[in-house]
Amino acid sequence: MAQLTQLTDSYQRKMDYLRISVTDRCNFRCQYCMPEDIKFQDKSRILTLEEMLTFAEACLQLGVTKVRVTGGEPLVRKGVVKFVGWLKDLGFEDVTMTTNGYLLEEHLDGLVEAGLDRINISLDTLQPEKFAFITRRDHFGKVWSAVMAALETPLSPVKINAVAMRGVNDDEIADMAKLTMRYPMHVRFIELMPLNGDTDGSRFRKLFISGKEILERVQRELGDLEPVEKEDPAAPADEFRFEGAPGTFGIITPVSEPFCARCSRLRLTADGKIHPCLLTDLDVPVKEAIRSPDPIPAIHEVLWKTARVKPPAGLTLPEEARNRTMSQIGG
Repeated sequence: MAQLTQLTDSYQRKMDYLRISVTDRCNFRCQYCMPEDIKFQDKSRILTLEEMLTFAEACLQLGVTKVRVTGGEPLVRKGVVKFVGWLKDLGFEDVTMTTNGYLLEEHLDGLVEAGLDRINISLDTLQPEKFAFITRRDHFGKVWSAVMAALETPLSPVKINAVAMRGVNDDEIADMAKLTMRYPMHVRFIELMPLNGDTDGSRFRKLFISGKEILERVQRELGDLEPVEKEDPAAPADEFRFEGAPGTFGIITPVSEPFCARCSRLRLTADGKIHPCLLTDLDVPVKEAIRSPDPIPAIHEVLWKTARVKPPAGLTLPEEARNRTMSQIGG
């Protein structure tokens, strides 16, 4: 497939990474992600997988090489395993998925066969009771079984994403880090972001714990960590390794140390909007272009429009709530 001019924004940041939210629906109700009584969008408003593939093809032609399938929870979307195969067949260098793990074990063989390159599993705690509190679902055993099963597939090493919350799971930071000493896991703690209805920021301020504090705690309790050189300079995680460990420990700091200057991401929401920045409510509609008679050129026009309005580096995340939940954006 012929590549056209590389998609870059007004600040010369190359955009080569696409996150596709295949659904806003989820089988968990994680407290930092969505309210228990969330109202999902009517399915008639959601793009078909074929339409999402058309958008991905347009992005590929403009130099996007990596694509991550997200949700909500992507594995609740019928046909998503086949969709992974379609993305690989298009020619993306790197096709990955982020999942809560609940439906993963039964789909592992299919995902490997489809060509999935890597898997990220969201897991904020190693304690079943706390898992039930955070997710509002009592499914720790099934998720942990999926993690262990994934380690026995070509998807190993497995990435584990944990959102750090003071007074909730910060007492497990060292325990989570210890996983990297035993398993080929990349465990990353992500700073809590002030989203999802926290109108005055009070809940965020109570729960927030910085990446710097997380790192200091780990080193204080478990010893020195060695920095790991990034394969991708645009990757958001700062990663470290204990001497001789098969895995790595990382922190992602969107609040305390924003990485906007190296952001290479675009997000396609399930309802057909491009979300160019998590720090704003800016959405660029693209559904009409996708459904036009000649969709690829129409999508290219919208992508270049998005590139021109993508915000600059150096923004700090405000403490007021965003209008959309993290599950609607795709993380």
